Amino acid sequence: MHFKHLHLYLIPLLLLGCDASGPVLESINNQNKSIQCTLNASPLRIDITKGSLDANLFLGGKEIKVNLLEVKDFYQILMRFDPEIGQLKLNKAGTELIQLRKAQERIESCATQLRSL
Repeated sequence: MHFKHLHLYLIPLLLLGCDASGPVLESINNQNKSIQCTLNASPLRIDITKGSLDANLFLGGKEIKVNLLEVKDFYQILMRFDPEIGQLKLNKAGTELIQLRKAQERIESCATQLRSL
């Protein structure tokens, strides 16, 4: 076999196997879901309704109405400032909660559960 022309066969195979757009993540509000994490050693839940970036955040027996603002690769959680909570973000997949508080960033793992209404 001549390897001189092997590149003529490999290049089309490589090009067919490449996805120029990269991984596609669906919008966090494509289904009704609950995202459960831990924040400051307390359970936190964010309920998201399909088609809406308004959400309910449950923490320490309190329900807080929040909005999710889609930014480049995460969702900023918009809410009234609380110094014990700081600023919160969710990654696009909804698997990580990022807390910025007292100039320190903390990342917590989250689990997502689909729910029906």
